[in-house]
Amino acid sequence: MKGLLCVILLLGTADADAFPALTHVEQVHPPSGQGVEVRRVACSAPGRPVLAAALTLEPAGALSWQVVQLETNEAGAEVLAVGRTLPQIQPHYARYVTRGAPVGRVTFTALVGTWKLFGLKFSWQDATYRCVLS
Repeated sequence: MKGLLCVILLLGTADADAFPALTHVEQVHPPSGQGVEVRRVACSAPGRPVLAAALTLEPAGALSWQVVQLETNEAGAEVLAVGRTLPQIQPHYARYVTRGAPVGRVTFTALVGTWKLFGLKFSWQDATYRCVLS
């Protein structure tokens, strides 16, 4: 619980420098100059490094977003490297990140809302990570 509290405090702070450094960048396509929205996630498990990522989105029409960039910290990159090969994740990663297909804003908002309401957690290397989205 202490680790989750640290992540909540980390995401709740106005100081962007407090968020873990995101050292791995996957540029999906150059930004078009439209306004962008950045969604961040940080996941923690007792005794493990924080996994952090940021997804930069830009409008792709009135009802869709398009991924511009995906950034992770070192620990997040390790999990993502394995996770994006899993059959449950691979087709979505390929569609929205690799190929840059638009994702509906309603769908994306519903997904984020579901994660916030019910919690986002997963198991990795015998530990359960709990995540906070911002």
